Amino acid sequence: MNTGKALETERLLLLPGQNARDNKPFLRMLREDGDFYMFCGVKYSRWRLRRFAHYFERTGHGECIYSLLLKDELERFIGYVGFHREDHYELEFYISKPYRNRGYCTEAARAVIGQLFGEGLSVDGEPLTVDSLFSTIVEGNDPTARVLKKLGFKRNIPKDGPILIMVGHVTKTGKILDTWVEEYILEKPAQQEDRSVQPYTDNPSCRAFTGKDQAASGQTYEQNLPRHN
Repeated sequence: MNTGKALETERLLLLPGQNARDNKPFLRMLREDGDFYMFCGVKYSRWRLRRFAHYFERTGHGECIYSLLLKDELERFIGYVGFHREDHYELEFYISKPYRNRGYCTEAARAVIGQLFGEGLSVDGEPLTVDSLFSTIVEGNDPTARVLKKLGFKRNIPKDGPILIMVGHVTKTGKILDTWVEEYILEKPAQQEDRSVQPYTDNPSCRAFTGKDQAASGQTYEQNLPRHN
């Protein structure tokens, strides 16, 4: 569970996820956006939707979720960015359909990754930093693949071939498919400085670091990223 401080970017406020605040809008997104399969690799059902009912304060697998709010509309929850641990730490995110293609996901993910690769985040009350981050997406999820590439992720093809997570998935049309996923990896730059996104405060001068804010010497995660959203 995310036990750290809030973060701030140019357009977004990233708050540690809370079930009481974020569950209802998140479940509504999953129910109404129409891309449940692309998000989790299985066909939508009410039973499967209920499995996300307490998604923001999970523990046991190093989960750390940041809920995303627009600075100019702070009551508006538009999605989340975070990570969890399987065999390694994996990035995950979801943006509500009306707010896609505006760079929000890229902006928020940069902030979280910069903090995780820098001074670290607080997970289950313990500090955490990592040197690499993975992401797994359903094969054919091109919009998410494009976001990952903007963030600097590279396709990682396992030595034993593509990854199959489900056999005989039944689509809405009754077609039976296997569910294959693609794996991506991002490694911390060798000279990553311990400078990250500033924690959010009420001080309006508190802003996220960007590449131009960093010292001229040494490379940081953000300086290695393309600057477009």
